[in-house]
Amino acid sequence: MLTAALAACGREPALDQLAAGERGRVVEARSGGVVVLASGLVVRLAGVDPPGWDGAWEAAARAALDRLTSGREIDLLYGGANRDGYGRAVAQLRVREGRVWVQQALLEQGLVLVRTHADNRALATAMLAAEARARAARRGLWARAGAVLLPEEVGPATSGFRIVEGRVRRGGSAYGRIYLDFSADGRGFAVEAPARALGDFRHAGKAPEALAGRLVRARGVVSGEVMRLDHPEAVELLRES
Repeated sequence: MLTAALAACGREPALDQLAAGERGRVVEARSGGVVVLASGLVVRLAGVDPPGWDGAWEAAARAALDRLTSGREIDLLYGGANRDGYGRAVAQLRVREGRVWVQQALLEQGLVLVRTHADNRALATAMLAAEARARAARRGLWARAGAVLLPEEVGPATSGFRIVEGRVRRGGSAYGRIYLDFSADGRGFAVEAPARALGDFRHAGKAPEALAGRLVRARGVVSGEVMRLDHPEAVELLRES
Protein backbone atom coordinates (compact mmCIF):
# COMPACT_ATOMS: atom_id res chain seq x y z
CA MET A 1 0.00 0.00 0.00
CA LEU A 2 2.82 2.40 0.86
CA THR A 3 4.50 1.77 -2.51
CA ALA A 4 1.28 2.63 -4.33
CA ALA A 5 0.89 5.81 -2.30
CA LEU A 6 4.47 6.84 -3.00
CA ALA A 7 4.11 6.15 -6.70
CA ALA A 8 0.92 8.18 -6.92
CA CYS A 9 2.66 11.35 -5.74
CA GLY A 10 6.12 10.91 -7.21
CA ARG A 11 5.80 11.83 -10.89
CA GLU A 12 7.67 14.95 -11.99
CA PRO A 13 8.40 16.03 -15.57
CA ALA A 14 11.10 18.44 -14.32
CA LEU A 15 13.43 15.44 -14.13
CA ASP A 16 13.69 15.59 -17.92
CA GLN A 17 15.73 18.79 -17.51
CA LEU A 18 18.58 16.79 -15.98
CA ALA A 19 21.37 14.85 -17.69
CA ALA A 20 20.62 11.17 -18.27
CA GLY A 21 22.98 8.83 -16.47
CA GLU A 22 23.20 5.11 -15.82
CA ARG A 23 20.26 2.75 -15.81
CA GLY A 24 20.02 -0.39 -13.74
CA ARG A 25 18.13 -2.68 -11.40
CA VAL A 26 18.15 -1.96 -7.67
CA VAL A 27 19.19 -4.92 -5.53
CA GLU A 28 19.35 -3.23 -2.13
CA ALA A 29 18.36 -0.13 -0.22
CA ARG A 30 21.43 0.23 1.97
CA SER A 31 19.95 3.09 4.01
CA GLY A 32 17.17 5.63 3.71
CA GLY A 33 19.26 7.54 1.17
CA VAL A 34 21.44 4.96 -0.60
CA VAL A 35 20.67 2.15 -3.04
CA VAL A 36 22.87 -0.43 -4.76
CA LEU A 37 22.42 -1.47 -8.40
CA ALA A 38 22.98 -4.96 -9.81
CA SER A 39 26.09 -3.59 -11.53
CA GLY A 40 27.56 -2.85 -8.10
CA LEU A 41 27.18 0.91 -8.45
CA VAL A 42 26.30 2.53 -5.12
CA VAL A 43 23.96 5.50 -5.52
CA ARG A 44 23.27 8.25 -3.00
CA LEU A 45 19.95 10.06 -3.48
CA ALA A 46 20.74 13.66 -4.39
CA GLY A 47 19.01 16.38 -2.43
CA VAL A 48 17.51 14.39 0.45
CA ASP A 49 18.48 12.70 3.71
CA PRO A 50 16.61 10.90 6.48
CA PRO A 51 16.73 12.87 9.75
CA GLY A 52 19.91 11.80 11.54
CA TRP A 53 18.50 12.82 14.93
CA ASP A 54 15.88 10.06 14.89
CA GLY A 55 16.90 6.48 14.16
CA ALA A 56 13.29 5.35 13.78
CA TRP A 57 12.84 7.60 10.75
CA GLU A 58 16.06 6.33 9.18
CA ALA A 59 14.60 2.82 9.41
CA ALA A 60 11.23 3.95 8.02
CA ALA A 61 12.91 5.75 5.11
CA ARG A 62 15.00 2.70 4.29
CA ALA A 63 11.97 0.42 4.32
CA ALA A 64 10.02 2.77 2.05
CA LEU A 65 12.95 3.19 -0.34
CA ASP A 66 13.35 -0.59 -0.50
CA ARG A 67 9.68 -1.14 -1.29
CA LEU A 68 9.72 1.58 -3.91
CA THR A 69 12.89 0.55 -5.75
CA SER A 70 14.04 -2.99 -4.91
CA GLY A 71 14.00 -5.24 -7.98
CA ARG A 72 12.97 -2.35 -10.23
CA GLU A 73 14.78 -0.68 -13.08
CA ILE A 74 15.70 2.92 -12.37
CA ASP A 75 17.21 5.82 -14.29
CA LEU A 76 19.87 8.02 -12.74
CA LEU A 77 19.60 11.72 -13.60
CA TYR A 78 22.34 14.20 -12.82
CA GLY A 79 21.99 17.90 -12.02
CA GLY A 80 25.33 18.58 -10.39
CA ALA A 81 28.41 16.74 -9.16
CA ASN A 82 27.75 13.11 -10.06
CA ARG A 83 30.12 11.46 -7.56
CA ASP A 84 30.80 12.08 -3.88
CA GLY A 85 33.99 11.66 -1.90
CA TYR A 86 33.28 7.95 -1.44
CA GLY A 87 32.93 7.28 -5.16
CA ARG A 88 29.16 6.87 -4.95
CA ALA A 89 26.94 8.20 -7.72
CA VAL A 90 24.84 11.18 -6.57
CA ALA A 91 21.66 11.37 -8.59
CA GLN A 92 17.97 11.96 -8.77
CA LEU A 93 16.24 8.60 -9.23
CA ARG A 94 13.30 7.70 -11.41
CA VAL A 95 11.65 4.29 -11.36
CA ARG A 96 11.11 3.38 -15.00
CA GLU A 97 7.74 1.73 -14.30
CA GLY A 98 5.35 4.62 -13.79
CA ARG A 99 8.16 7.21 -14.10
CA VAL A 100 8.13 7.72 -10.32
CA TRP A 101 10.52 10.37 -8.97
CA VAL A 102 11.90 8.66 -5.88
CA GLN A 103 13.02 11.77 -3.97
CA GLN A 104 9.67 13.49 -4.39
CA ALA A 105 7.78 10.37 -3.34
CA LEU A 106 9.77 10.03 -0.11
CA LEU A 107 9.45 13.74 0.65
CA GLU A 108 5.69 13.67 0.12
CA GLN A 109 5.39 10.97 2.78
CA GLY A 110 7.49 12.90 5.29
CA LEU A 111 10.21 10.26 5.41
CA VAL A 112 13.20 12.39 4.40
CA LEU A 113 14.33 16.03 4.52
CA VAL A 114 15.57 18.23 1.70
CA ARG A 115 19.34 18.54 1.97
CA THR A 116 20.97 20.16 -1.04
CA HIS A 117 24.64 21.03 -1.48
CA ALA A 118 26.45 23.83 -3.26
CA ASP A 119 27.61 21.44 -5.98
CA ASN A 120 24.29 19.59 -6.25
CA ARG A 121 21.13 21.69 -5.84
CA ALA A 122 19.09 20.94 -8.96
CA LEU A 123 15.31 20.83 -8.41
CA ALA A 124 15.66 22.35 -4.93
CA THR A 125 12.44 24.35 -5.38
CA ALA A 126 10.40 21.30 -6.36
CA MET A 127 11.82 19.23 -3.51
CA LEU A 128 11.15 21.96 -0.95
CA ALA A 129 7.57 22.16 -2.21
CA ALA A 130 7.13 18.40 -1.76
CA GLU A 131 8.54 18.63 1.76
CA ALA A 132 6.22 21.54 2.53
CA ARG A 133 3.16 19.54 1.49
CA ALA A 134 4.10 16.76 3.90
CA ARG A 135 4.77 19.27 6.67
CA ALA A 136 1.41 21.00 6.14
CA ALA A 137 -0.37 17.63 6.28
CA ARG A 138 1.73 16.52 9.30
CA ARG A 139 2.77 13.32 7.55
CA GLY A 140 5.61 11.15 8.73
CA LEU A 141 8.29 12.90 10.76
CA TRP A 142 6.32 16.17 10.60
CA ALA A 143 3.75 14.71 13.00
CA ARG A 144 6.39 14.87 15.76
CA ALA A 145 7.84 17.80 17.64
CA GLY A 146 11.48 18.65 17.01
CA ALA A 147 11.58 18.35 13.23
CA VAL A 148 11.95 22.14 13.06
CA LEU A 149 13.67 24.01 15.87
CA LEU A 150 13.21 27.59 17.00
CA PRO A 151 16.41 29.65 17.46
CA GLU A 152 16.03 29.58 21.24
CA GLU A 153 15.85 25.76 21.15
CA VAL A 154 19.34 25.52 19.66
CA GLY A 155 21.97 25.13 22.34
CA PRO A 156 25.56 24.02 22.91
CA ALA A 157 24.54 20.34 22.73
CA THR A 158 22.72 20.69 19.39
CA SER A 159 24.55 19.00 16.52
CA GLY A 160 24.11 17.52 13.08
CA PHE A 161 21.94 18.54 10.16
CA ARG A 162 18.96 20.50 11.47
CA ILE A 163 16.21 22.85 10.30
CA VAL A 164 15.73 26.08 12.26
CA GLU A 165 12.95 28.61 11.69
CA GLY A 166 13.01 32.15 13.05
CA ARG A 167 13.37 35.85 12.41
CA VAL A 168 16.72 37.27 11.35
CA ARG A 169 17.74 40.19 13.57
CA ARG A 170 20.69 41.31 11.48
CA GLY A 171 22.75 40.07 8.57
CA GLY A 172 25.85 40.98 6.65
CA SER A 173 29.31 39.85 5.65
CA ALA A 174 32.60 40.29 7.49
CA TYR A 175 35.85 38.45 8.20
CA GLY A 176 35.44 36.10 5.25
CA ARG A 177 31.94 34.96 6.10
CA ILE A 178 28.28 35.73 5.63
CA TYR A 179 26.31 35.86 8.86
CA LEU A 180 22.67 35.92 9.92
CA ASP A 181 22.08 36.60 13.63
CA PHE A 182 18.83 35.47 15.20
CA SER A 183 19.40 37.24 18.52
CA ALA A 184 19.52 40.99 19.12
CA ASP A 185 22.91 40.89 20.82
CA GLY A 186 24.52 38.41 18.42
CA ARG A 187 25.18 35.90 21.19
CA GLY A 188 22.53 33.33 20.33
CA PHE A 189 21.82 31.17 17.32
CA ALA A 190 23.44 32.29 14.06
CA VAL A 191 23.86 31.07 10.50
CA GLU A 192 27.22 31.35 8.76
CA ALA A 193 28.26 30.82 5.14
CA PRO A 194 31.59 31.38 3.38
CA ALA A 195 32.09 34.78 1.75
CA ARG A 196 32.56 33.10 -1.64
CA ALA A 197 28.82 32.33 -1.60
CA LEU A 198 27.85 36.01 -1.33
CA GLY A 199 27.28 36.41 -5.07
CA ASP A 200 24.96 33.40 -5.10
CA PHE A 201 22.98 34.79 -2.16
CA ARG A 202 22.59 38.17 -3.85
CA HIS A 203 21.60 36.59 -7.18
CA ALA A 204 18.95 34.53 -5.36
CA GLY A 205 17.46 37.67 -3.78
CA LYS A 206 18.81 36.71 -0.36
CA ALA A 207 21.50 39.31 0.27
CA PRO A 208 22.29 38.86 3.98
CA GLU A 209 21.84 42.53 4.89
CA ALA A 210 18.38 42.48 3.25
CA LEU A 211 17.23 39.54 5.39
CA ALA A 212 17.11 41.53 8.63
CA GLY A 213 13.56 41.37 9.95
CA ARG A 214 12.60 38.47 7.66
CA LEU A 215 11.20 35.17 8.84
CA VAL A 216 13.29 32.36 7.37
CA ARG A 217 13.77 28.61 7.54
CA ALA A 218 17.44 27.60 7.40
CA ARG A 219 18.89 24.12 7.08
CA GLY A 220 22.48 23.07 7.65
CA VAL A 221 24.91 21.43 10.03
CA VAL A 222 24.73 22.83 13.55
CA SER A 223 27.58 22.82 16.02
CA GLY A 224 26.77 24.55 19.27
CA GLU A 225 24.72 27.57 18.35
CA VAL A 226 26.09 28.06 14.82
CA MET A 227 24.60 26.59 11.66
CA ARG A 228 26.95 26.37 8.69
CA LEU A 229 25.70 26.24 5.13
CA ASP A 230 27.13 27.26 1.76
CA HIS A 231 24.38 28.02 -0.76
CA PRO A 232 21.20 30.15 -0.80
CA GLU A 233 18.77 27.31 -1.43
CA ALA A 234 19.42 26.29 2.18
CA VAL A 235 17.64 29.46 3.36
CA GLU A 236 13.91 29.73 2.62
CA LEU A 237 12.09 33.05 2.84
CA LEU A 238 8.76 32.46 4.59
CA ARG A 239 5.51 34.25 3.94
CA GLU A 240 3.83 35.97 6.84
CA SER A 241 0.07 36.29 7.18
